[in-house]
Amino acid sequence: MLALTQISYTAIDFLSLAIVLIGTLVQARVGIGFALLSAPALFIINENYMPGPILMLGFLLSLLMYLNEKPSLEMTSVLPAILARIPGSWCGVLTLAYIPQWLLGVVIGISLLVASLVTSVRTSITLTRPNLVIAGFLSGFSGTVTSIGGPIMALLYKAQTPDVTRKALLCFFLIGTPISIMLLVVADGMNQEAYILCIKMLPGVIIGYHLSRFKWLAFIAPSRKTIMALSTISAVVILLKSLSMIT
Repeated sequence: MLALTQISYTAIDFLSLAIVLIGTLVQARVGIGFALLSAPALFIINENYMPGPILMLGFLLSLLMYLNEKPSLEMTSVLPAILARIPGSWCGVLTLAYIPQWLLGVVIGISLLVASLVTSVRTSITLTRPNLVIAGFLSGFSGTVTSIGGPIMALLYKAQTPDVTRKALLCFFLIGTPISIMLLVVADGMNQEAYILCIKMLPGVIIGYHLSRFKWLAFIAPSRKTIMALSTISAVVILLKSLSMIT
């Protein structure tokens, strides 16, 4: 049973809070950045941040955005991707259960490099039902293993208007992220420390989201190129750290 007396903050926790707050602020302002910016940095600090706590914090951010903005969700158009996320997430859970910690780090590092590349490319994929299914499956797998599933779906909607993209992705993650979380819980992929870390970081999401509504804080949000550069650096650090664990 999780006791609230176990919730105490250290200097490292406050650093993690700052990372979550900035990642939330960036995501709320420019549409990407929370997982790409926060997940690798938090993984370097404590491997238990990924994937469970990052997924739960990302879901909270999606929920806050929906409750405060109340957009009309693109349920019908994105439904194939949501359904395909279920088997993708389950494959991700199986992967987490059977690969060693060092190899998981390698997978996360490579996934980050791929995510950075996907986010930076200028070409787009045609938005068709088969492509939605493929993207939903891959996003579910990547999101469950690494907590970073957004770039794949974002690439599919790259040619759409910002309003359509925002509504579709919000719907996908608002409904799809709990699928990954539920499968992780059922497969016993969430330990007590993961829940504690999530509770500790909740203020960072809440404060970061509300700060994003102040235009004078826009200078804090880095450009997409900066986000990609930071993600790439983090990916290299994670790869080196994971490869050093091979015995």
